[in-house]
Amino acid sequence: MKILVIEDDPSIVEFLETALQIGWPEARLVSASRGMRGIEMVEGSRPDIVLLDLGLPDINGFDVLKRIPSFSDVPVVMATVSGEEGNVVRGLALGANDYVTKPLRPLELIARMKALVRRDSIMNDLDVECGDMHFGTSYQEFYRGGRLIHLTSTEGRILCNLMKNAGRLVAYADLARAIWGEHYPGVEDTMKSHICHLRQKIEDDPGEPRLIHNTAGIGYMFIATY
Repeated sequence: MKILVIEDDPSIVEFLETALQIGWPEARLVSASRGMRGIEMVEGSRPDIVLLDLGLPDINGFDVLKRIPSFSDVPVVMATVSGEEGNVVRGLALGANDYVTKPLRPLELIARMKALVRRDSIMNDLDVECGDMHFGTSYQEFYRGGRLIHLTSTEGRILCNLMKNAGRLVAYADLARAIWGEHYPGVEDTMKSHICHLRQKIEDDPGEPRLIHNTAGIGYMFIATY
């Protein structure tokens, strides 16, 4: 198991190395202190997961996040001191699978990374079909009526889970555990952001969604046909 940390603070890299030795000893950490070098290492080193800082000395983390999906489906966790809602929403919209703020809580961070890696190994989920809608070779490839729609990895996981339960209401907590491994405070807002972007991509009229229904305070339901 290889974890790539794109972070310019050596003390944080050292902190993570120590945390992994205790909480995930079979994982190996490699690091890059600059964004461009991190992009090169994603392609060359083929890590299993990326931990990405927002404030880097050459390009910011958002620029790194924009480039990775063009050649890799590796899960990315943003890790930064900025917990502003705008940055969280932007990071998730650009394809981050998770967003954590510093100071890092090592046990929680390791649990989140393990959940992401574990979910990426379960590819038989992609066999799900609903009418003329299905996935291709990854969560990022979604087809509706033969038209390819590009999703982020997290959007794809959410949609795949809802399609597997088509016609049934999936509670927020159950969906959160399936996607992030746990139900934590504020997860409904994070999920709402992803659902909003999904509707923009797959609904005929995002303002009047007919595929992904919401029951306020309870959860979401995917309607296979209408």
